[in-house]
Amino acid sequence: MKLLAINGSPNKRNTLFLLEVIAEEVKKLGHEVEIIHLKDYEIRECKGCDACLKGECSQKDDIYKVLEKMQEADAIIIGAPTYFGNVPGIVKNLIDRSRMARMGNYKLRNRVFAPVVTSGLRHGGAEYAAMSLLVYALGQAMIPVSIVENPITTGTFPVGVIQGDAGWRSVKKDEIAINSAKALAKRIVEVAEATKSLRG
Repeated sequence: MKLLAINGSPNKRNTLFLLEVIAEEVKKLGHEVEIIHLKDYEIRECKGCDACLKGECSQKDDIYKVLEKMQEADAIIIGAPTYFGNVPGIVKNLIDRSRMARMGNYKLRNRVFAPVVTSGLRHGGAEYAAMSLLVYALGQAMIPVSIVENPITTGTFPVGVIQGDAGWRSVKKDEIAINSAKALAKRIVEVAEATKSLRG
């Protein structure tokens, strides 16, 4: 099983930290993980030309490299900070530009998928950002998964916040987010192994 973790943050701080927690757990379970940073790839915004309706984008940039990695993976997580109520622009560019994978006979179908979100404020749009990512996964015919452990000590999916009870903190001190990330890793492996035959 190979997990592709996509860091959709323009930096390498809180979102990357949660992706690394998941990666470490998946590796402990004997599986392969690759983390990529969207900011290292040139993925221009969609021009709305609809060339992708025939299965290929008219723009020749790094979207092809990222999509190739996504197609090679058994499971995909997209980590995204929310700066103002939804995913950042670089993640939305990935979503829009990977439309050709759907129009080209659902090339990402049956990949296990989960969102990982970080937010400055506890109610800063993390759930809305996660739902945007889940809708994307459903549109690509991926298999979204959630955490199935204690809902008191974990969430449905990892949400790390830097707003603590006594002021600002690092996500590295968000125990619920860390527990959720570890639980999600186990769930991803479980479902990826159970659905292996669907990916051929």
